[in-house]
Amino acid sequence: MTPRKQAAALALWTLAITVLHVSLNVRWDGVINDFRPEQERKLNVAYIPVT
Repeated sequence: MTPRKQAAALALWTLAITVLHVSLNVRWDGVINDFRPEQERKLNVAYIPVT
């Protein structure tokens, strides 16, 4: 395998892993909520359960 093909394969692999990581680990509903007008936004309240 030539160095140019190796670099292309590495770049493609890195891009694939990055896309997979972002698609699985980003809460897209929260991102979309940030772009809505203020009247349409949902309030997301997080809590830490204490026992």
